[in-house]
Amino acid sequence: MAQPDLTSHHVNYLIWRYLQESGHGDAAVSLQRAWYPDPQALPFARHIKTHALVSLVQKGLQYHELESSIDKEGNPTTLTPANYFFGPEPFEVSTLKSRDEASADQAPAPAPAPAPAPAPEPEPEPAHDRVTNGHPAMEVDEAESKPACPHPHAPDVDGDGDVSMGAMEPEEVPQEPTLSTGSSVGIQISPAKAADLTPDTALLDEDHVLSASWRPRDPSLLVAAGDTFCSIWKLSSTSAPVQNKFLNLKGTGAYVSTVAWDGIGAKLAVASFRDMKGNVTMYNAEGNVVDLLPDLPRVISGLHWAEESPQLVIVASDERTSELALWDDSRRPDVYPPPQVIDNQIYDLAWCGRNQILACGNGAVYECEVDNNIRLTKTYTSQQADTEWTFLRCAHTANYSVAVTASATKASIWIPTHDILIENAHQDAITAIDIQPQSALQTKQGSTTITIASYSADSTVGVWQVDLETKQYTSVHRLRLGASIPALTGSFSPDGYALGAVSKDQVFIWNVERGGDPMATWKAPSAAQVKEDPDRVTNGQNGHGPANPDRALSWDPDGKKLACGLGNQMAIVNLQR
Repeated sequence: MAQPDLTSHHVNYLIWRYLQESGHGDAAVSLQRAWYPDPQALPFARHIKTHALVSLVQKGLQYHELESSIDKEGNPTTLTPANYFFGPEPFEVSTLKSRDEASADQAPAPAPAPAPAPAPEPEPEPAHDRVTNGHPAMEVDEAESKPACPHPHAPDVDGDGDVSMGAMEPEEVPQEPTLSTGSSVGIQISPAKAADLTPDTALLDEDHVLSASWRPRDPSLLVAAGDTFCSIWKLSSTSAPVQNKFLNLKGTGAYVSTVAWDGIGAKLAVASFRDMKGNVTMYNAEGNVVDLLPDLPRVISGLHWAEESPQLVIVASDERTSELALWDDSRRPDVYPPPQVIDNQIYDLAWCGRNQILACGNGAVYECEVDNNIRLTKTYTSQQADTEWTFLRCAHTANYSVAVTASATKASIWIPTHDILIENAHQDAITAIDIQPQSALQTKQGSTTITIASYSADSTVGVWQVDLETKQYTSVHRLRLGASIPALTGSFSPDGYALGAVSKDQVFIWNVERGGDPMATWKAPSAAQVKEDPDRVTNGQNGHGPANPDRALSWDPDGKKLACGLGNQMAIVNLQR
């Protein structure tokens, strides 16, 4: 049976695999987006062993050598350097400058960073010294050692100096792509100059934006909310954005407190309050009312949908007491089940798996079980009883369930589920935290290491790696926005590849693994100054923390667009180009 014809898909797949195995994740992502969204789904992908491109090229060079050593009549002839495939000039890898060295020669020396970067890995030794066709045999590049991208095993070499395909058994599991649908601006690793996203950014006039959230699974629909309004923006690549301001409470004495999409984007819950009493109204994607929930006796400060069920946890708080009420949208009862009352002010809450939530408050984090109602099962008490734990993020995988909280007032990070405390994480108030989504490869390997981003008014974003088993943590990157440019909020892209941050009038995007300088930025043009009431500031989330302008940052479901609330404007940053 003859081999099938070689197509561009075969070639592109081999190159895509080589880039990943060599540690060039950014380049692999760029190729994947320009060529095919899911290379592992190609029918021949499961048959390709590791380092296949290297082996194929080496065998091709050997064939070229044999072909060049025989004349047209089939008689042996002398192979001269002029017949070498890559030419007669000798090539020594050690003479090449690394990317960082080349950049250093072309650019002025950067200002010293406050903390030294980790020392680079030593340059790997060549896998072997065999010369094929007059040149050193092709090697598999060895990437820098990074927890999220384990180093591939070196290929076995047979007696002819080739990479042995048969010696690869048992077959190594193909490395998952660095990301599959996340944001990339077509720049590999750390460019000498950050890409300017201004040409691909649209500014939308809006009332004062407090939050922006994309509809799950729909990168064309965005909700913007403020004190007295909610708008749905319909975005299109062929026409101008269309606004539907479906809620306007101005002059009614009522105010919007928070909004949240359900897990599939079928309903949008909008919480509002009047005279310190809260209520929740459900809208569909067109902005039409579809349900009205029972009132609650306190202001609603949080709406938290479960990802895998139609359950909604509603947080209603005052300065002394909080209620956690459960609404099951599939049952639609006339009243809420008895709420879980907590004698504390709850600042933030997050789901951690299908049946568990955690909430943070003054000096404590609360763990609750959720089924037909909410029951408090455990209280984690911090060493500093007066610490306001302001922000909370959770992650649940087959390998761990973890909660991470941060204090705006103490600038500390606490992982109560694993008894880990990072004190004085920043020199100024923390404004937001996030946990990097775990890749499929990390899950398969049973990784218990998480990556956390912390944003601060000290003009930096901290990136931390925490081993949940050993309880050791490492400061991986200290990303700088610039002098006196506070990071007001931010988050990881949906795939974990990129990290976004927003200041008063700028957006910064970094490659998470590389760190260093931003790979892309956007700044509000001087002709369109940020429209904002200068007296209007917020004291952090739910009324606590440092006095900073309100800012919102949200990635679309595909990680290809960012929505950024900037006072009375909203920027839509298109990253696809």
